[in-house]
Amino acid sequence: MKVFGPNGGEVGTVESVAGGAVVLDTGKNKAALSPEAFAKAENGLSITMTKLDLDTAVEKAAADAKARLLAGLTPGTEVKSVTGAAVIGTIEAKDAEYVTVDHDGQAVKLPVAAFMTQADGGVTITMTEDEFKAAIAGTE
Repeated sequence: MKVFGPNGGEVGTVESVAGGAVVLDTGKNKAALSPEAFAKAENGLSITMTKLDLDTAVEKAAADAKARLLAGLTPGTEVKSVTGAAVIGTIEAKDAEYVTVDHDGQAVKLPVAAFMTQADGGVTITMTEDEFKAAIAGTE
């Protein structure tokens, strides 16, 4: 279904609806919006943002999240599994592409993209403890 902005310009199309969020694809970005952000219009749905405004907001949010992540990837920082239940190790070093984590005395080098910042400021990897252990063991 097409979605239009406040001036009638096309913003994008609804890609999916799940978990209380509507994913809107602008052709450049995808944004998860609350169903309450949408109103019925003659030609589909409408939101109060233009395509440019929505793309700008999504890109700013992504840049802000990346900056928070990079700021949190500092030596000595504890790294947990994606569930937050298990401590994987502590960060030893970081460069523009990789982070080295001390896991029980073993230096494990992971791409920056393998890390996430949690709402509480903690750092996790995008794997469960079992997935991490399998990856460093060279198995799947």
